[in-house]
Amino acid sequence: MTDRAKSGFSLALQVLRSEGLAAFRDRLNDRLAAGRRGRSFRSVAVDDRSTDPGPLPALAEVPMLNVLSTPPRPDFGGVQVQLLRRLAAEGRQRSWALLYPADGGYRLEISSPEGLLAVVLRARVPVPNQLREVEFEWAVRTAAARVGARTVHFEQLVGWPLASIADLRQEGLRLVVSIHDFGLFCLRPHLVERPVMRFCDYSRDAARCARCLRCDWSVEDDFQERRRAQAAALLGAAEAVIYPSDFLRRTYRDLIPDLDPTRQRVVEPPTLGEASKEFRPRRPRQDSTVTHIAYVGSVKAHKGALLFEKLVHDLESSKVRWTVYGGGDEEILRRLRRLPRVRVRGYYRADRLPEMLARERVDLALLLSIWPEAYALTFDECLRAGVPALAFDHGAIADRLRRCGGGALIPLDAGAAGVVRVLNQVLSDPAQASEAAITPINEELALPDGRSAAEAMLEIYRQLDLGHHCGGD
Repeated sequence: MTDRAKSGFSLALQVLRSEGLAAFRDRLNDRLAAGRRGRSFRSVAVDDRSTDPGPLPALAEVPMLNVLSTPPRPDFGGVQVQLLRRLAAEGRQRSWALLYPADGGYRLEISSPEGLLAVVLRARVPVPNQLREVEFEWAVRTAAARVGARTVHFEQLVGWPLASIADLRQEGLRLVVSIHDFGLFCLRPHLVERPVMRFCDYSRDAARCARCLRCDWSVEDDFQERRRAQAAALLGAAEAVIYPSDFLRRTYRDLIPDLDPTRQRVVEPPTLGEASKEFRPRRPRQDSTVTHIAYVGSVKAHKGALLFEKLVHDLESSKVRWTVYGGGDEEILRRLRRLPRVRVRGYYRADRLPEMLARERVDLALLLSIWPEAYALTFDECLRAGVPALAFDHGAIADRLRRCGGGALIPLDAGAAGVVRVLNQVLSDPAQASEAAITPINEELALPDGRSAAEAMLEIYRQLDLGHHCGGD
């Protein structure tokens, strides 16, 4: 058995032990789908930085190069799912090109009237704490030349060397930046401080930040300050900075006050995979008794998984059933599986959660992120299932729950005790639990789909004078 096969077998056993057979099946199906997607592109070239092939021919006319810091696999998370949905819709109106790291180098995918094409670029991929990497710069320049792009849209900045991106702009490439978290403010995009595992509240204490980062990286005392200065300069130079929520836009305005407000835009990510599907929230059943509560989302510390473990212990005397929907940290998942009346469903495929929540008659969902979420796609899925959610009163989910209805907010500083207090009220007398104040779903609500997200993004591209290539007249 090869080392790669052994690694794959070991990973399969880990998933089976921590998440179960259904999650393993869903992960496998997503991996197979990603493989089919990759094979649908015809390989046309290999570009190697170690050789000088001379002038490279353009393979298509695509004025905008999109860059992602991970492969666009749905099992990698919400950003990847959002981008795949949006590009599928954009592809009906424009050619596109996507560059991302793959197999120790980079892969350039092109969708154009000539078909689906792929180019392999052999160059070194940077590590997260690098500020500059010349081989990354070569890969982006080469990909842009292959499609004739003069604008680069960085769909994600976590993991990319910020000084190198600034150098690319100085070489004449225009920049568009999408921000999905706090990865520009800190190497830890969720701002969960190590080793204490708590939200750092946007710490600007250089010594405190250095201690936290050194738990995982070798950094100088002033690394965080230098990186933040580079991030501020990069955002200031971008043609447009795009956020998934007004909360994230407001917060970056506070963190970096000098940003040009006319360049800061909000495009809500697509919740639905199918374009133009009208949203109709499923009506909750008339019986208000709560017997089944679900933890929804990645099973990780910053998502509140450790807090959920404490809740189950504190409410051990209740008769409620618990289900965990989501994959994540193997050790935490195994601990949750050992708790009484807790079922771990584990990883699920995109768009499957609303059906599972409704079919398995979940009465209440827990979205317990201890970091301020930038959007919270899982909340949309709860809305689609007609299942109310409890969440902490911070981040985009607080804004969105007040606007959309469908749940209740708990002060963050109330912690696990505050959640237990609300759950005890709901479990003992759901009809009169005034403090819980679970609001009904706004039935006039419209959730964004791939088409609406694509149209919003294409409008921004048109405003950058790319209209004749990006869906304009």
